Amino acid sequence: MMKSNRNITVLAILLLCLSVLLACAHTEKVLVPPRVDLTPYKAIGIIDFSSTPRDDLCGYVTQHYIQTVQSAQPGVRFLELGSKEQVLSRIARKDFDPDAIRSIGTAYNVDALIFGHLTTTDPKPTLRLSSSLQSLQAGAVVQASLSAKIWETDSGVILWTNSTAKKKKVAGLRANANGDFKFGASDPEDAYGQLVPEMIYANTADFRSYYEYRKVK
Repeated sequence: MMKSNRNITVLAILLLCLSVLLACAHTEKVLVPPRVDLTPYKAIGIIDFSSTPRDDLCGYVTQHYIQTVQSAQPGVRFLELGSKEQVLSRIARKDFDPDAIRSIGTAYNVDALIFGHLTTTDPKPTLRLSSSLQSLQAGAVVQASLSAKIWETDSGVILWTNSTAKKKKVAGLRANANGDFKFGASDPEDAYGQLVPEMIYANTADFRSYYEYRKVK
């Protein structure tokens, strides 16, 4: 009889532990809002992103940035202001400082301002000989970094800043008659493939909502 009671007690303890474990293991999928909400701003001025050493990437990067942000937060309104030199020339300033940011806000009637810079390294050729020694595959690897910053124009303070870096194989490598390798493509999208869009997507992560699983009591 005592043994039976002991078994019942052990079973009750096991059931209690199991119920506790099940309660602790209960999770729920929750939508987490973006860390930075741009929708309250009536208009955001965007200055053409600068790029070194390839100037032909400026427009490409700027347009992809706008598209990516608006995809993350539909309804965000951008006003394209032109190049950094054009904007600073209009307000008679040499660089971005709090007074310049406030002046830009007044001159263009924007509530926030965004500007960024893309830096790419010189492409490094990569060669790979097939196992049959019949063919030679050539490619190029570039390293790039993208930084972006947002200011509030009423105060001139920095609202947000972020930087990302990436290394990727890109297109546009060819050899001349002397055997020297040259990188280049007339279309920046052909030259850099998905490198720029991937970097922009990573750089704008704070503007996207996302789901995560959280424990619920």
